[in-house]
Amino acid sequence: MGDDSEWMKLPMDQKCEHKIWKARLNGYEEALKLFQRIKDEKSPEWGKYLGLIKKFVTDSNAVAQLKGLEAALAFIENAHVAGKTTGEVVSGVVGKVFNQPKARAKELGTDICLMYIEIEKAEVVQDELIKGLDNKNPKIVVTCIETLRKALCEFGSKIVTLKSVVKVLPKQFESREKAVRDEARLLAVEIYRWIRDALRTPLQNINSVQLKELEEEWVKLPTAAPKQTRFLRSQQDLKTKFEQQQADGGDEADDDDDEAEAAQVDPYELLEAVEILSKLPKDFYEKIEAKKWQERKEALEAVEALIKNPKLESGDYGDLVRALKKVIGKDANVMLVAMAAKCLAGLAAGLRKKFGTYAGLVVPTILEKFKEKKPQVVLALQEAIDAVFRTTTLQNISEDVLSVMDNKNPSIKQQASLFLARSFRHCTPSTLPKSVLKPFCAAFLKQVNDSAPEVRDAAFEALGMAMKVVGEKAVNPFLTDVDKLKLDKIKECADKVELVGTKGGGGGGEKKAKPAAKAPPPVEAPAKPSGPPKKAPLAKAAGPPKKGKPASAPSAKSKKAPDTKEIVETELSPEVCEEKAAAVLPASCMQLLDSSNWKERLASMEEFQKAVEQMDTSEMPCQALVKMLAKKPGWKETNFQVMQMKLHIVGLIAQKGSFSKTSALVVLDGLVDKIGDVKCGSNAKEALTVIGVACSLPWTAEQVVSMAFAQKNPKNQAETLNWLANAMKEFGFAGINVKAFINNVKTALGATNPAVRTSAIALLGVMYLYMGAPLRMFFEDEKPALLSQIDAEFEKMQGQSPPAPIRGSKKAGADEEGDAAEEEEVDSGAGDSMDLLPRTDISDKITLDMVSKISDKNWKIRKEGLDEVAAVISEAKFIQANIGELPMALKGRLSDSNKLLVQQALNILQQIATAMGPSLKQHVKNMGIPVITFLGDSKANVRAAALSTLNAWVEQTGMKEWLEGEDLSEELKKENPFLRQELLGWLAEKLPTLRTVPTDLMLCVPHLYTCLEDRSGDVRKKAQDALPSFMMHLGYEKMIKAAGKLKPASKDQVVGMLEKARAVMPAKPAVPVKAAASKPASSAPAAKPASGSCTFPLTTANMTTTSWLVY
Repeated sequence: MGDDSEWMKLPMDQKCEHKIWKARLNGYEEALKLFQRIKDEKSPEWGKYLGLIKKFVTDSNAVAQLKGLEAALAFIENAHVAGKTTGEVVSGVVGKVFNQPKARAKELGTDICLMYIEIEKAEVVQDELIKGLDNKNPKIVVTCIETLRKALCEFGSKIVTLKSVVKVLPKQFESREKAVRDEARLLAVEIYRWIRDALRTPLQNINSVQLKELEEEWVKLPTAAPKQTRFLRSQQDLKTKFEQQQADGGDEADDDDDEAEAAQVDPYELLEAVEILSKLPKDFYEKIEAKKWQERKEALEAVEALIKNPKLESGDYGDLVRALKKVIGKDANVMLVAMAAKCLAGLAAGLRKKFGTYAGLVVPTILEKFKEKKPQVVLALQEAIDAVFRTTTLQNISEDVLSVMDNKNPSIKQQASLFLARSFRHCTPSTLPKSVLKPFCAAFLKQVNDSAPEVRDAAFEALGMAMKVVGEKAVNPFLTDVDKLKLDKIKECADKVELVGTKGGGGGGEKKAKPAAKAPPPVEAPAKPSGPPKKAPLAKAAGPPKKGKPASAPSAKSKKAPDTKEIVETELSPEVCEEKAAAVLPASCMQLLDSSNWKERLASMEEFQKAVEQMDTSEMPCQALVKMLAKKPGWKETNFQVMQMKLHIVGLIAQKGSFSKTSALVVLDGLVDKIGDVKCGSNAKEALTVIGVACSLPWTAEQVVSMAFAQKNPKNQAETLNWLANAMKEFGFAGINVKAFINNVKTALGATNPAVRTSAIALLGVMYLYMGAPLRMFFEDEKPALLSQIDAEFEKMQGQSPPAPIRGSKKAGADEEGDAAEEEEVDSGAGDSMDLLPRTDISDKITLDMVSKISDKNWKIRKEGLDEVAAVISEAKFIQANIGELPMALKGRLSDSNKLLVQQALNILQQIATAMGPSLKQHVKNMGIPVITFLGDSKANVRAAALSTLNAWVEQTGMKEWLEGEDLSEELKKENPFLRQELLGWLAEKLPTLRTVPTDLMLCVPHLYTCLEDRSGDVRKKAQDALPSFMMHLGYEKMIKAAGKLKPASKDQVVGMLEKARAVMPAKPAVPVKAAASKPASSAPAAKPASGSCTFPLTTANMTTTSWLVY
């Protein structure tokens, strides 16, 4: 009793640690009462007991332990700081509670684990429970499995991470203890409730009897998707909703959502990766090239056996892929070709995104091999190319596919189109943007007229699939030249399609169509004025206000909606034109058109203009009218007043009517002939600009420039170039045929007339605004004096941005679908202009001899091979994306033991970046990512060369491809201080310039936190500098949550740094607003010109009125 009185006087915390179990029991009872009394979860009182909770659950006395478990549960449920004790307490529960004979102790231990999950510590709990599965005591193993099952049943598969559980589950079925096997079976049934058939693959190798029992249990399960019944503290809104549904007696409303959630689990993610490269037969590479087909077959069979593993460990598969590619491309035995294709498909399926590096290497070979007609070969090739597509993006392989779309072999064309149709089915409007779709549609349009019916059908199917994915509105602008019969066939194909992941599906395009439907009402607003101002609706407008997003923007879109198709008409005979013109023009006007008296011709023109101004747009026979204007004397008119009026009427017809390219060709020659005229030149330029609006500037400019240089009149040539320079600024650069203009500019630069040369240089200055430094490469062969003039013009343009387009074709507006589409076009504008550069296919110049030299054992021969590659690229200036075997050869030299060759390889990669332009994106994973490794080189000059190469690549590709996947996180994971500090510094520089980043950036965060505690001070500093940039994109909450997985000491330090980073976190860059957008908008509030429109006056000598032409 004396002993009792001694410990009874002690404070509670000392009782809890006393050597006498009764004292501890009393302390636990007091603690339980205290924990139930404290109402404030953030009370400082809780902090006093943080170090005691583990002792509560691991008490050696069974009676005291029960009370300690109750107290611990109360602490965890009520204390804000309880999460800090998760690891040690759950570990104690697993080791000291789950082995107890008393059921109450196990029940409390399980409740403690579940309560920790409720307070957001699921991962830590799950890790400790999985560690418990390795315990030698079967009681502990059984209770750990049971606790995992209960956690999954209550919290669901979104909270309990199933990958780690499924990984250890098969092992439990092998236990000698029946209780463990039985509990594993119950857990497998519970997991199946949540992820269904995704569990079958990981369990395929367990005992067949056990698998049969599981199958029987799975069949009995209800088909309805399970629901979360217990919620995290952060999910209280879901808890309220769930309780409300229970009270209402049903939860049918969410069935579809839950089914979708259940279907989202990917079986691949639940599997363990298998390493196969070391398991290849030692003589594999000899056998695969053996003369006897039986030996080659043996080699392929060895690969077939290995790729049966559904998930493969990443590694350097370059040699294996090249060997399989060689069999597909060159083996005469079609059976072996089919086997190699299946092996390639297996590799792609097992590696997934990690195979993307090799996609560009094998796609051209597979496509070319479609010339084989044997069904088993075609089927194997289809499986291979489909599997490869899933490892990369359509954009990355677009060049390779487009290169075979006009192949002479109909089987290749057919299979290429069918492949694209299958690929489109897996796309969304965001992954199939217009920039990617446009060249494919152009190729399909050629194929719908192909002589082979199977090629036509495949093209229709692909176009129908594209229409289903992105919507009819997005595809229609590319189908302007398709007749109704073919268009109906495309729509019919689209209607038959059911997209992946949709139920009868309509594609994203249909959703985008809804805002367009709301656009028409604002159109009525401009129609209020009457009388002369009635032309204002035609002038409503314009590019600049649209960027400012005023109320008139939707009206501009809705007005353009009917003009989505290019106007196409056949050429009319002179008789028909005369008849149509007579129906809309006064008889006196028709009679005086070819009068010998200039005054009568002028009077005729005035009547002509009045008639056109009053004519209804839908009834205006544009071709007939312009042919009347071209009627003798036509464009040879000698009186400048009549000619001015005639040119003005051309512009009026082009602006008001449905003006086609057929009509334009009637007048363009005459306009070009007058463009250099002192009195009529300005009218000719204005008419040309209107035609550019009606028929698109790229087409109009190409016709005009070729006509001007077919003449010998230097004045016309100079003024044509001046008009084009101004038009580019007003219309923008999209769609311009750079190659055609450069050839004409070179002709102009060699002209004897100085005015023509001056105009050519001025035009180059404007083109430089859009194309930048690559433009100069086309003129490096010019004479030094001329080149210095060009450089001086470029120097003037340095630092200037291209002006905002204020005009455009009528159909351009219809292509824009809201701010997202507009933003997309802004982002891709530079790439589009670079894509217009004429590029050389150098794949045939990258010979096998050159590739073998690069891989030779003698460093001097390797250097010789690299020199030859550099010379080929330098000579070509601009190259296409297809560079044959070069990527893999260069990749090999990046790991060369000779650092000089490494630097040379990096220099060649820089050279390739400049020469290839935006198409470089498809080589990022293959050639770009390996460069990052050299940021960790011990030599400063190699690191500098690598960083320079990286920046050259990113300048062409953007950052998206670099941030996708696990590549960056894998590089940061390497414990190389040079690599970490250079890479983090690079990311800190690049990330603030981006508006959005792929979600994969989150994979880098754990390694970023590791770098914050790196031994190297430079690494720690760079990691701290990068924190705000990461937070800017990922958000403070996500980064704090990621810090929760750190050890307590590390977590406190990192959280403090995150708080500091939060204070200096940069804002995301705003959506770029085109220059000059606000100026016109503010200068003319009353009558803003319409999108793609402008107003200009026509004043002629001896005329009493000034006419205004809106275009």
